[in-house]
Amino acid sequence: MMKFGNPRRRAAAAITALVAASVALAACSPADGGGEADGPVTLDVWGWNPDEASAPGYFDKFEAENPDIKVNYRFIQASDYVNAVRLAATTADGPDVFGLQVGVFPEQFAPLTLDLTPYLEDELGSDWADKLNGSDQYNVDGKQVAAPWYMSSGGFMWVNMSVADELGLAVPTTLDELVAFNRAAEAIGKKGLVQGAKDGFANLDLFQIVANQVEPGYFYSALAGDEDFDSTEMIEALEAWQELFTSGAVQEGALGMTAYPDANDARITGQAAMIPFGSWQFRDATNARMAQYAETYGDEAIADTVFMPADFPLVVEGGTPGSLFGGPDVGWAVSAQSDAKDAAARLVNWLTSSETGLSVLSDALRPPALIGSSIDLSDVKTPEQAAAIEEFITRGESLVGPREVSNPDVKEALVTALSAVASGQLSPADAAAQIQSAIDAA
Repeated sequence: MMKFGNPRRRAAAAITALVAASVALAACSPADGGGEADGPVTLDVWGWNPDEASAPGYFDKFEAENPDIKVNYRFIQASDYVNAVRLAATTADGPDVFGLQVGVFPEQFAPLTLDLTPYLEDELGSDWADKLNGSDQYNVDGKQVAAPWYMSSGGFMWVNMSVADELGLAVPTTLDELVAFNRAAEAIGKKGLVQGAKDGFANLDLFQIVANQVEPGYFYSALAGDEDFDSTEMIEALEAWQELFTSGAVQEGALGMTAYPDANDARITGQAAMIPFGSWQFRDATNARMAQYAETYGDEAIADTVFMPADFPLVVEGGTPGSLFGGPDVGWAVSAQSDAKDAAARLVNWLTSSETGLSVLSDALRPPALIGSSIDLSDVKTPEQAAAIEEFITRGESLVGPREVSNPDVKEALVTALSAVASGQLSPADAAAQIQSAIDAA
C-alpha cells in the first residue's frame, strides 16, 4: 500500500475566525465529565452517512445498550453537508457528534472538535492507533480530530443488471463498448453510465480512475510533489477525462447533475445502468438494502434488482485498468462546543469498536476500521455478487493511494480544473499547469 505524503495543511481562515474566541472555553477531557448534567442525555448527531433508512439500525441499538442516552440523528445530503456543519459546529446549538471525511476536512475542523485521544485510550488501550486503520488521517498535530468508522475503496462502478439485461448487452470493458452501451440505453429512454459531475468529489473519484489507468499511483506522487503534475502522464489523463464528456461516455447534462441524490436515484430506479461508485455501496447487494429501496421509492420491483460491482471500462488506450484507491470513508468527531462530551465520546467508541456497533457495520457490508473485523455476506442476494464483493475487498487491501486530497487549495484547483476541462472551457495542458501551480504554492 502506498503511503501518501501528509504535508502540513492550512486551516480555512473562515473557520479560524469563527471559532477563535470559543475554542478556549470549550476544552474538555474525560476527567472533567464533559460538562454533562445528571439524568438522561440527548445527543444531536449529524451526518451524510448513514442515510435516513439505515440510521435507526445503528442508533436504536446504541440506545438499547445505553438507556441513559438518546440520539437525535439528522441526515444531510452530501452536497449540502459540509457547509451546514461548518457553521453549526461553532455553536452550542450545533451537533454533539458529526461525521467527517478525511482529506482537507480534519485540519479545517480541528479547532471545532474535541481531542478523542484519551477516550480512545480508555476504550482500546495505549496502542489504539495501531488498532484503527486510517486513524492517522484524522490526526492533526497530535490531536485526534475524529475516529475512523469504516474503510472504503473507489476505482470501480456499479451496474444495474436489470437495465443491462433489458438491453441484452454485456457490461462494457472498453471506451467504445461504453459509448455503444450508452447509445443503446438512450434509444429506450434511459441512460447508460451516469455521472454526477456537478459534485467535485464525484469528479475526483472518476478522474482518479482515469489517471490510474494512465499510470497507477502517479497521480498521488504528483500531488505529493514527487512527480510533476504538468507532465505527459497527467496531460494524457486530462485528455482522457475530457473525452469521456465529448465521446458520449458520460451522459449529456452531467455537469448539472449531483451524484447524490440525482445520479444515484437514476441508478436505483432503473433509469440508468451504471455509476462510478465504490465499496461504500456494497450493501446494495443485500436483500435488506434492496427492500429499503423498494419502500423508499415506492416500487416493489426494485427489491429484485441485482446491482453488480465491476471494473470501470478501460478508457485509456494501452492503459492499466483495475487500480483501487481509498481510506476511511467516515470518521466521527465530537464538537468542542458539546455540553455532553463524555456521552458523545461513548457513542463514537460504540460505533467504531463495540461488538454490536461492528455487527451492524458488518451486516451493511462496510469493512470496519477496527483491524481484525470482518463483514457478513450472508444476506447478499446472489453468489455472483458475493464473489465479486469478496474480490474487491481483497483488492482493496492494496490501494494505490488515498481517495481524498489533503490540501484544500490543491483540491479546489483540481475540482475547478476538472469541471472546466469537462465543459471545454480549459485545455488539458492548461489545466495541468494550473494544478501544478497550486501544488507548488501549497
